[in-house]
Amino acid sequence: MKTTVTHRIGALAAAAAAFALAAVTYAMFVASYPGQVADNTAMTDWAARWGNDVPTAGWLGTHQLTVLAAIGAVIAAACAWRRSARLAVHAAIVILSAVAAAVFLKYGLHRPAFGVGTGNNSFPSNTVAAFVAAGLALVVVVPRRLRTVVGIGASVGTIVVSAAVVALQWHRPSDVIGGWLIAIAAASAAECLVPVRARVDYNPGTRLHTVRS
Repeated sequence: MKTTVTHRIGALAAAAAAFALAAVTYAMFVASYPGQVADNTAMTDWAARWGNDVPTAGWLGTHQLTVLAAIGAVIAAACAWRRSARLAVHAAIVILSAVAAAVFLKYGLHRPAFGVGTGNNSFPSNTVAAFVAAGLALVVVVPRRLRTVVGIGASVGTIVVSAAVVALQWHRPSDVIGGWLIAIAAASAAECLVPVRARVDYNPGTRLHTVRS
């Protein structure tokens, strides 16, 4: 069983591209005054539609850890049912690296003081990064015949969470974009380190290569 070098390089390139786009997003909407104004205005306008003039916990604030734990349990059950340590390691790398990177950047990056909104940095959203990473991991570990349905469900769920964190004034839109990109970078890096999408089995007797995932 092996994985093509081209596949690994492609996954690494995708990770680098996603991370680079996150850096561009930060530069445009956090490190510049016009970007901060547009970003903050978008958040307050969207939050006002839901009657939130100040940061609010909401349902997501109370239940987000429970929901993430439930998704984690489903991922673990799927890996156990498929008897795949590789899938479990892959999923763990996706989720843990995405959350770790998002938290590190959120508290490590500087937000220039232009007098726009709150002065504390909130880029990227670790909540969005966690949900997107969990969704990506879940799609990978379930059997192929279920991936379309699971993918649609995960996409809808993460979009709802993304909209909610802005409506609750936890994060500005750029933070959400950053969270998505960090999770995508983590998933791509995991595919480079522990590939599950393009494993190739070679049968010497038939000289056939079979791609499995």
